[in-house]
Amino acid sequence: MKNWRIVSVSLFITVCLAFTLSASGASESASDEIVIGISVIGAEHNWDINAYNGAQDRAKELGMKVLAFDGERRPEKQISDVKSLIARKVDVIAVILGDVESLSPVLKEARDAGIPVVTADFENPYTLSNVSTDNRAAMAALVEQMVADMNQKGEVGIFYTPGIPVAELRYEVFTGVLDRYPQVKVVAQEAWQFPNVTPDAYEKSKDMLTAHPEIDAFWTVFDMPMIGAAQAIADKGMQADVKTYGFDGDPTAMKMIQDPDSAYAATVAQQPYIIGQKLAEVAKQVVAGESVEKEIYVDHILVTRDNVDEVFNSLPQYK
Repeated sequence: MKNWRIVSVSLFITVCLAFTLSASGASESASDEIVIGISVIGAEHNWDINAYNGAQDRAKELGMKVLAFDGERRPEKQISDVKSLIARKVDVIAVILGDVESLSPVLKEARDAGIPVVTADFENPYTLSNVSTDNRAAMAALVEQMVADMNQKGEVGIFYTPGIPVAELRYEVFTGVLDRYPQVKVVAQEAWQFPNVTPDAYEKSKDMLTAHPEIDAFWTVFDMPMIGAAQAIADKGMQADVKTYGFDGDPTAMKMIQDPDSAYAATVAQQPYIIGQKLAEVAKQVVAGESVEKEIYVDHILVTRDNVDEVFNSLPQYK
């Protein structure tokens, strides 16, 4: 009877130790899981949606736990989102676009708390790596195409709103190229307006055409305002004389370029889903303590009527 009790106690201790070790192992495994916080400026724009989805999908494929927030195009919402990620002590924060003036202080908070920050299309002092298109080269090619289509002279109407680093960079390139062509003049400028970017740009484009009927081209830093401008040009029957030039490769813009009767002449097709995927990969690398490039570029394509069908049928975001 005594021996039976000794065996019973031994078995009980063994089971308890096994359970404790198992629980400890499970806890250690859970603590080893990388938690990535993803913050996007908004999710109503095609580029933003694709980059946001690409980042989440790839992070999950890499075994990371994802906490994702949509900033709804409101800087105060995106700031709150990032603060929430800091409070949750995520392992890394990935930011897709943002307003540099309002968001940079909270990204500094993240870095001060020991949380690394990586970004997509958002250059700022606190990012370890920014994944994007080579915006300088891509915009320069687009503006050169516009100038060539205008035979190096004429009037341009533009949409531009400062505050977003990538928009400011593209505008800087635009003005830099035009400095080489003194006979190309910007005669009208409007700000884009979120939400309802396209209908707002439609009305403003009609106003610009009324005030400046000699406008030869419209330009901006992303496609949505140019979709509205192209519609306004068509409604005024001016598509043979006025062309639009955007950036991103939005599917609607691509379809307009395919239409020989459309005013939409050219855009830059980025690969936002791949940019998002690369962002997640870089996030995992920095958590692992690996060195990463400060700037990482994903290929882009200048799209005109000459190659739009080929591009539309080949890039993954159009599948």
